[in-house]
Amino acid sequence: METTYENLANAIVVQAIKDYRVALHFLKRHPHTPDFDTEEAKSDKRKRSLRDKIIRNESERDDVERFLRSGWFETLSNLDGETLLQQVQAMEVR
Repeated sequence: METTYENLANAIVVQAIKDYRVALHFLKRHPHTPDFDTEEAKSDKRKRSLRDKIIRNESERDDVERFLRSGWFETLSNLDGETLLQQVQAMEVR
């Protein structure tokens, strides 16, 4: 029988993976290209908005990758974070 602690730990890991998949999916459709970093793009409201979303999703992706490689993740789960990352990445490639 799982304890409340185990349920919470599992929920944290599951949410991290959900967030990671959302970020990967967004970045697959909207990659950060150099044209988003030009002064012209920064002055265009639509491009600036998309650039901001891209940066937020890159940050989310990086945060989750750091979490899954951390000691905190090892404390919460018996899973191998690197293997989990590879599996999710492979799923999102399709």
